[in-house]
Amino acid sequence: MKKIALALGLGLGLAAAGTLVLPPGWQHWQLLAAAEDPVALSELRLSETLSAARVAAEIDSAIAARDPELAESLFALAGERGFAVSLEQQRRLQILKDGALGQAVADFGHGFVAGDRESGAAFAGTLVGDITGYGDLRDLALEGRKWLGGEGADPTVLAIAAAGLAISAATWVSFGGALPARNGLSAVKVASKAKLLSPTLTAHLSRTAAGAIDRPALSASLAAASRFDVAAARVAAGGIVKPAAMARFAALGQDAGSVYARTGQRGLRQVLSLADDAGDIGKAAKLGAAKGTTARAILKVLGRGALVLGALSLSAVGWMLALIGYAVAFAMLAQRFGWWLGRRLFPRRAAA
Repeated sequence: MKKIALALGLGLGLAAAGTLVLPPGWQHWQLLAAAEDPVALSELRLSETLSAARVAAEIDSAIAARDPELAESLFALAGERGFAVSLEQQRRLQILKDGALGQAVADFGHGFVAGDRESGAAFAGTLVGDITGYGDLRDLALEGRKWLGGEGADPTVLAIAAAGLAISAATWVSFGGALPARNGLSAVKVASKAKLLSPTLTAHLSRTAAGAIDRPALSASLAAASRFDVAAARVAAGGIVKPAAMARFAALGQDAGSVYARTGQRGLRQVLSLADDAGDIGKAAKLGAAKGTTARAILKVLGRGALVLGALSLSAVGWMLALIGYAVAFAMLAQRFGWWLGRRLFPRRAAA
């Protein structure tokens, strides 16, 4: 009788412990399992952090920053999660969108000439300049002379301008087949010039670019550019970036172009400010493909947490160890119960 009471007490204690251990332990276990899947990871983290008040605050912030694309993405996320958006916020967003046309025209011209300014129209101007060769030749000449003269050039801008000239040629030959990679590289180059890349991504791309530049090819391309010989400059630029690095820059451009196609210029800049390396940009491309219009809102709410799990806290490790310990204790109790039940149901077999 005492053994039965003890077993019953252990069972009740284990059940009570389960109500405390199982939910957080299972939650952290799911996060670990989703570490390499940004779609699943963002879903888990949104369920923890998102609220109607948080979405409303983010919408107000996006409108104040004159970012209608982000505000619309947050509207879409609110609708997906069943959160109401106020009529006042809708009105303010419409006013912002109505006043955007005139600014877009000015930004397009500025983007074509100078290759900077943060807006979708300015980036469209930058892209036109890069595809025609003007923008990349301009950046190649500016940074290339600094590089050859030891004047502290930006190796990322230099390498991307050289790779961009080669990819632009492929874009024309393929009737636009290489355009996504061309778009992505232009956006990364503009963000690098504006110092908008995360410090870790800046260091990563700088190391890649510094070891990828061929000085004789760079000199030949600059000489052709000084004669305004775009065709010869493009041919020489094809050899500035070594083949292995060219493949990496092309892949970077493809992923960045995919993010740009789904989230726009500002969405890509969000990603570039969060990413540590090219792999993170690839994860953002996967997230954008799965989430579409809500991708920017998810990145704004979760930040880098939408792309990577990050280091597990001591608390998380403790909960996972507790979950494992609970599973072991449950298995041992079940085994004991099975032996006891077997002896009661099959006494002769147990005695034998």
